[in-house]
Amino acid sequence: MEMDITCTFGAYKIIQTIKNKDELLILSEWGSLNRLFESSRIFLINKKRALFGVYLCKQECAQKIIDLMENIDYKDWDQLKPDSRHFSGSFIA
Repeated sequence: MEMDITCTFGAYKIIQTIKNKDELLILSEWGSLNRLFESSRIFLINKKRALFGVYLCKQECAQKIIDLMENIDYKDWDQLKPDSRHFSGSFIA
């Protein structure tokens, strides 16, 4: 599973790890991740691309996405662009 989120706070890529289905990796620039997480949790992925990451569980990720959305100014809602190529559009109730 992979999901991209772009908003006024930055661009984030959320990837499910292969080893643990409850563990996610969020990739972004330092400043974008530092808005959501303590700097001690952030680690360097690719120095050349200035790409950093944070590991977290699905529950914490969901809470961080809610926090992110709550802090978006109403004028910036059009900048929020979630993109997921791996989610199905059909749901069973």
